[in-house]
Amino acid sequence: MALQKFETREFSGWATNITKKNHIDTLYPRCPQMVADFMVELLSRNFGMSLESILNRFPVKEFENDEKFWWDVIGSSRRNIPLVEARKFDGTVVTSADNGVGANGEPFFLVFGEKYFFDGEVILGNLNEVFPLRITAKEKLEGTNYVYEVELINGRTDGMPGSRLLAGEKFSYAYAPVERGLSKGVGGVRYVSPSTMSNEFSTIRIKDEVSGDVYGHKIAMGVPVVKKDKNGKMVKTTDTMWMHYWEYEFEKTWREYKNNLYAYSTSNRNANGEYLNYGKSGEVIRMGDGLLAQLKRGNVVYYNKFSLKVLEDTLLAISTSKLELSERKFVLRTGERGALQFHKAVRDTVSGWTEFTYNGDNLGIVKKDNSQLHQNALQAGYQFTKFLGPNGIELSVEIDPFYDDPVMNKVMHPNGGVAQSYRYDIFDIGTSSHPNIFKVGVKGQPTEARSVMWGIRDPYTGRWGNPNASFEDDKAIITKFGQFGLCILDPTRTASVIPSLLSE
Repeated sequence: MALQKFETREFSGWATNITKKNHIDTLYPRCPQMVADFMVELLSRNFGMSLESILNRFPVKEFENDEKFWWDVIGSSRRNIPLVEARKFDGTVVTSADNGVGANGEPFFLVFGEKYFFDGEVILGNLNEVFPLRITAKEKLEGTNYVYEVELINGRTDGMPGSRLLAGEKFSYAYAPVERGLSKGVGGVRYVSPSTMSNEFSTIRIKDEVSGDVYGHKIAMGVPVVKKDKNGKMVKTTDTMWMHYWEYEFEKTWREYKNNLYAYSTSNRNANGEYLNYGKSGEVIRMGDGLLAQLKRGNVVYYNKFSLKVLEDTLLAISTSKLELSERKFVLRTGERGALQFHKAVRDTVSGWTEFTYNGDNLGIVKKDNSQLHQNALQAGYQFTKFLGPNGIELSVEIDPFYDDPVMNKVMHPNGGVAQSYRYDIFDIGTSSHPNIFKVGVKGQPTEARSVMWGIRDPYTGRWGNPNASFEDDKAIITKFGQFGLCILDPTRTASVIPSLLSE
């Protein structure tokens, strides 16, 4: 898909266990005239303002001159992959009439039209945390398709319904769990080639392997900044910083792994306290519940048609005889569609109130505007972000991009956008001297660690010769290892109001 008229090369992508020199050459044609302005991932196409928030964390670098410049625009390597078909362990195709697929830890097979997932990764279908699947072996090529052996990793012994394994079901990667000791490298990094564009001045445990000759193949990240010019005036401009492309993708995927783990992780311990999944070493894999799984232990309501009454009834049921009137102040975390839905519900409720109509101008709803269309031009608009309900209930809305992610949230809503965007979560009901939700770690131990092994050439500096090389290959192996946990202290102090489309 072309982005604009200056685009000279469209996106393409690959998933590989080792990034070679020819991959980098595909990304960066060796043209003497090419000077990178910035390489950006078009997160704005998928995640709104996420691009800006990521880039603002990077240092800056200036260009050497004001000549014509080239830059590459990176599309997102995160995608949903539609299922071609699912097969039982005996090879028969799964149908909607099948139940208990993968029961008692029995492996089965998923067939996709491309090689996208990695051995050891947990992949999620439309319902994400409900039926997480772990890839247990390297994919096998079958004609133009790729066959993955998988197993359930949610502690359930009853398997999953065939209706969740039909052709067209969308899957995305989440994370790559391993055993606590003697683990082996699993997971991987996906790359996507950029679209090359040109212009002139007008005024983001995983393992990756990189070839020794990739040093020097860097990208320039455009960073919007505000700084003083030579006259001392604060002006908006763009600086740049350089970093290794493979490093950028590695760290971006690692951040996704962590975020997905916190959100979608599901305990794989069954009712008997047994763990049903084993890693490459033969040791058991132990998984804890993430945010969504823990929220299910709280107050959950599914709705077909949204109204303020749905929220009021839910919160009144929680508050009555439990919370003082002064304690009934709730923050609703939702997506952009949910915020708009909330606004419309409040608007419909108050539109007939005399005070609202009478005091409109005083509230600044209608103001003068400058326009060539009319000498008495006006602007109007408003958005409700808070509602004062009965019995002391106060509802405030906060937008969280987590709910609008089109890759992780696959179920679409008939009113537009993803269904998850219409979800409302309350993480802490009432008042307490202690937070209700927090991450956990091990005392005296870092939550994550990074390891780099290189053979002949250092991938960071390009230095030749490694007298302490652990292998003879001209490559580097980068791995990260981490231990993460999330705790909701009191699930009864949480509430979730969810579209019925997302019910199990």
